[in-house]
Amino acid sequence: MVLPNKRVTVRFKPYAEDEMYQLLELPPDIFKAVEGGQSVSLTIKGRPSDDAVLCTADKTYALRGVSISNSLLVLRPPPSSADELHIRDIRHEVLECVPAPGRTERLHTLLRDSAWRGVGYTPWPERTGDKRKRTKRYTRAQLSSVVQASEAELKSALRAANIIEVQGYMLLLRPPELSSLLSLLLALLTVHSEGEGEKPTAPAEAIMAALADDHDVQQDLSRGVMDLFGDLEGDGWTADVPAVVRELGRGLLAAQANVPRPLDLLLAQWNSLAGAFEAHVALDLLAGSYLLRDPPPAASARGQLVEYFPVHTLSAHAPTRFADLFLTRPRWRPSDMIPFLRGLYPDGDNKARDKLVAKYIRVVKEREGAWWYPRRTG
Repeated sequence: MVLPNKRVTVRFKPYAEDEMYQLLELPPDIFKAVEGGQSVSLTIKGRPSDDAVLCTADKTYALRGVSISNSLLVLRPPPSSADELHIRDIRHEVLECVPAPGRTERLHTLLRDSAWRGVGYTPWPERTGDKRKRTKRYTRAQLSSVVQASEAELKSALRAANIIEVQGYMLLLRPPELSSLLSLLLALLTVHSEGEGEKPTAPAEAIMAALADDHDVQQDLSRGVMDLFGDLEGDGWTADVPAVVRELGRGLLAAQANVPRPLDLLLAQWNSLAGAFEAHVALDLLAGSYLLRDPPPAASARGQLVEYFPVHTLSAHAPTRFADLFLTRPRWRPSDMIPFLRGLYPDGDNKARDKLVAKYIRVVKEREGAWWYPRRTG
């Protein structure tokens, strides 16, 4: 709005209206893009009970109210006068955008009840009977509306959580059930492979036909899984073998989630499942999914025990996350804890991670190296 050059009168409206405004301070990168004439998509996401976030195409910002000492008047000229402005609202704060990780932990909660039941089961059972007992299903657009993350972050989170689209709805593939299908895929890849190495290629249609004919796996489900663990181009599937092998290991861990097992036994079972691709088996692939423990003194088992401990089950609230981690272990090696901090800071933002660590962790250098202890507060 261009103000007139002459003196104007500022007054409250003669009649009351239920009207309120929020003033948003744009982050420098967004402001620069807008100022440069670029089209920038800004979406505020959140359910009524959520703290709202602002999302661009690839970033998420938490919104924080900041009080200001001055009063900011929101003014509009009335249609009948050019020398009078009406006060629409008076603001004493602005909303500040703080970079934040996408809040994607809700994905597992939303899709848990409708998760795939495994080989031999259809992705979506017939929806008959009492409507009140039907399992809620979500489309991609519905997930985008309730998950507080940018589109880029949501896309990455869907892939990381093994969620694919089948018949127009998003389907969660849990590790134990997915592992059974992936072991079949590896066996078929060995038969049909046209190359070697980490990314062998095989005819996609032949593999999908074999899964459908011999194991009752629908082709759209097979296609979604093959796209998740490789590249589909034409009739060729280039498999991402390390990713497949990693998921086989996660499936073994999740199958006995509440029972720690000898590490040697897990590795032996994992190698057996990987078959011709056992060279890719490495415990580092499971970072953020397990804990190693020493056996109890009275136990007959020798060697370390491995326990399923997936990062997605931990709280997205930083103080609670750190408290839970230190309840699990009184002290941590930095390299052991870092995988369990995912989701507390934007991916790849090591400065944000280091700031978080400095707030909640006390570093102690001991004879065997650096250890992380909880920082005392209060």
